Amino acid sequence: MINVSISKKVFNDKYLPYLDNKDRYLLFYGGGSSGKSYYIVQRYIYKILKQKMNLLVVRQTGNTNRNSTFALFKQVIRQWNLSNQFKINESDLRIKCVNSNEIIFSGLDDTEKLKSVTFESGELTDIWIEEATETLEEDVNQLKVRLRGGTSNKQMVLSFNPVNINHWIKKHFIDSGLATVCHSTYKDNKFLTEDDKQTLESFKDTDIYYYNVYCLGQWRSIRKDIL
Repeated sequence: MINVSISKKVFNDKYLPYLDNKDRYLLFYGGGSSGKSYYIVQRYIYKILKQKMNLLVVRQTGNTNRNSTFALFKQVIRQWNLSNQFKINESDLRIKCVNSNEIIFSGLDDTEKLKSVTFESGELTDIWIEEATETLEEDVNQLKVRLRGGTSNKQMVLSFNPVNINHWIKKHFIDSGLATVCHSTYKDNKFLTEDDKQTLESFKDTDIYYYNVYCLGQWRSIRKDIL
């Protein structure tokens, strides 16, 4: 693997205990601007450099990856001055490390296509489901099946905001105790400016649903005006 030194200071302290976590299911949820998605990308790049792994990144709609998850990976690679360690395929949405580890980006809008996802070297070891509350339980179950077999440690990571207390994810992963869970809010993001924090706090007086969900990261009944 690649010997690259990455300072722990680049990570938010809240997430450091999960850096080398190997539990089968790992959930990051909570408020907006908590830095959870950014951390997940940091964590994967850190892991890709130091161990054998292949990652599948999915969102409900595949083309939404380009300006979200895919863009975040490119951003962190550039910020960490690691461009010489990765080959980025813009057209196919693939990122390959010089150690042969690979990242593929796809969508759950075509689950049949996911069944044929193949890495050039090695097996699928990790899946990240971003904005997981947009997904269907049956589609995530299909991903669970894709993550079976082989000899390597397997892990599925889900990240989301708790938009609806009745969402299947809460019962399936959290209430059941199936997953290891990290809850975070903007207060856990040491890189936010004071203006950023004040903007989030201002929703307390203008939109209490938005404040509870996206500022405090609390489960709430879905608001009627977005049905």
